[in-house]
Amino acid sequence: MFNSSPITSWEGAEAIFSYADSPMGMAVCFWVMAVMLVVPLVVSYNAEERAEIAHQ
Repeated sequence: MFNSSPITSWEGAEAIFSYADSPMGMAVCFWVMAVMLVVPLVVSYNAEERAEIAHQ
């Protein structure tokens, strides 16, 4: 069972890594993820503040 792979050679095999060898791509990925974290936090904070002011 363990030796039943149809792959017999890794010659010519390619792997796709998202930004694996590109510092610029990694920086872009980092900043996109940072924005995806910060924006919902800011939006929820503002919504909480408005709700707090409306219910005083």
